[in-house]
Amino acid sequence: MASVKIRRLSEADVPAAEKIERTITKSPRTSPLGRNIREQLKHGSADACLAAEVDGAFAGFIVGDVRPWEFGEDREVGWIKTVGVDPAFQGHGVGKALGEALLKHFKEKGITIVRTLVEWHSGDMIAYFKSIGFDRSDLIPLERRV
Repeated sequence: MASVKIRRLSEADVPAAEKIERTITKSPRTSPLGRNIREQLKHGSADACLAAEVDGAFAGFIVGDVRPWEFGEDREVGWIKTVGVDPAFQGHGVGKALGEALLKHFKEKGITIVRTLVEWHSGDMIAYFKSIGFDRSDLIPLERRV
């Protein structure tokens, strides 16, 4: 397997990210992913949005953000909002390289806490995040449908 090159995600990468999402979810319908990535690139922490290439091919993406405060926190918190790896490159270290690069970026920015949310029954995502050092937190997400 060739080495993974990590670079900043650009608006030109959005169609490839959307294609990865459709492939993974097997959903033909349009999701808000493209719109959300574009919004993050324009108004969020664009430097926390990364792409992975293998032999020049777009292999995956990760979108992070830094929030200046969170409920109960008075310091900046890093968030991993979404990650996607083309199934052709899954199991080859692309996701790990993306995650480690984003965590390094956060550390360089002085961020000491990074969070994400995954669905409890999503074993693959839980295993992925554990592989880059995540574990359950002391926080409990609360939800209400309206």
